[in-house]
Amino acid sequence: METSRERVISISLNEADWQAFIRLHPQPVHWLRERIQESIVDRNGVISSVPAAAAAASTTSATTR
Repeated sequence: METSRERVISISLNEADWQAFIRLHPQPVHWLRERIQESIVDRNGVISSVPAAAAAASTTSATTR
């Protein structure tokens, strides 16, 4: 049985905040994924193992409304 799962993070932003955010970060999913990866770097500068699916998904862009 496979116990590995992909996780989804959802946050609610008002339109003004969303527009300001994507102006600063035109690829918000990529930017958020990079911040998450940076936060799991250990003290030796080694990134914890990342599943291939997560790495492949890093090119996925967010849907804008």
